[in-house]
Amino acid sequence: MSLPKKSLCVLLWVSLSFAGCFTERGDEGELLYGRHCASCHLENGEGLRGVIPPLVNSDYSEKNRDYLACLIRQGIQGPIMVNGKQYNQPMPGNPQLSEADITNIINYLHKEFKSPKERVSFGQVREQVANCP
Repeated sequence: MSLPKKSLCVLLWVSLSFAGCFTERGDEGELLYGRHCASCHLENGEGLRGVIPPLVNSDYSEKNRDYLACLIRQGIQGPIMVNGKQYNQPMPGNPQLSEADITNIINYLHKEFKSPKERVSFGQVREQVANCP
């Protein structure tokens, strides 16, 4: 059984439309990181030596994986240890970022900087944000 030519065209159009949506969504984490994080942590995630901690292979991101959404939303103050070095520069939070935005940023950190080592789901981020202190 074959589909009529018109049905094939409609199916192809729908497929291409969805593919475009997913492609743009895939870049959203990178765009959000560039807009909200790269000015301090730099585009390559290496941070500013001795002032802003790196995100690349960050043991801090991995150890605090269950709290990353809160860190992004609320910021952090006080000394922290990242990869064996102490940092004490306040990081401002961004309460305007949606849970979807935060999910995209964290998954971009995973993809580009291997930190955290596993992706997060929207549900995990939503739960983290709901339980922020």
